Amino acid sequence: MTAADVADLEARLAAELPRFAVRYKDESPLQRVIARLVRPFNRTYLTQYTTVMFGRVYLPSRAWCDRQGPETVYRILRHEAVHLRDARRWPGLFHVSYLVLLPAGLTLRAYWEWRAYAETLRVEAELTGDISDGLLRHVERCFTGPDYLFMWPFPRWVRRRLHRLRARLLAEMADQC
Repeated sequence: MTAADVADLEARLAAELPRFAVRYKDESPLQRVIARLVRPFNRTYLTQYTTVMFGRVYLPSRAWCDRQGPETVYRILRHEAVHLRDARRWPGLFHVSYLVLLPAGLTLRAYWEWRAYAETLRVEAELTGDISDGLLRHVERCFTGPDYLFMWPFPRWVRRRLHRLRARLLAEMADQC
């Protein structure tokens, strides 16, 4: 995976999604305000999290992207593209359920994130030929932990569903070979 692969993905997303652009949180006054508002429960919003807003993907910073490397940026853009497509397909519902309603407890945000994390697993399978237990544990923590304010607080349910998704994606990949 190279910077050229990331640039190609960005060009394809820009052709598909007219408002698409990559922006950086540390360069955005709005993102810095949001970081102050969410600081009581998320101290790393500005430095570790990617956000989709107004058709744009906000990555933490250019320096962060350089440290992460093109493969990580590629993976993130594929994940966030799912959110951008969902926002385009269900504009009112997506924005109200994702941005206005807090992600705490049982909200529709878990549905949107499930769709995007399914893409994250798909990318992992495409790039490595497998989906690691470590990635499944990471996704489980995202759903059941404080990062998204416990948006789906049922770890066993999430774990079982992730294992089924991994099996399906790997089987689909094997069928394509």
